[in-house]
Amino acid sequence: MSLADPAPPEALQVFVFAAPHARAALTAIDDTLALTAGELAALRLKPVGRIVEATLTLRGLSVEAAQAAADRLAGQVGVQALRLEHLRGRP
Repeated sequence: MSLADPAPPEALQVFVFAAPHARAALTAIDDTLALTAGELAALRLKPVGRIVEATLTLRGLSVEAAQAAADRLAGQVGVQALRLEHLRGRP
């Protein structure tokens, strides 16, 4: 499977990042989802001290598309310390 091949339906991409407040995180997520073909699988916002930790889980993205979404997300105002994880379900 190449990086551009579609992901199996059980594959998940998890984007974890910090933002100064919930509104910044939600705006960044909304702007990123507008340009992403993936399906929203889960979303969690967790206050951590003076920041918000956002965990966005998408389904149905290739590795390449997930990286492009991560690059877009990282470029949003207020997004800090982005981490992308690729998870696979059972075959």
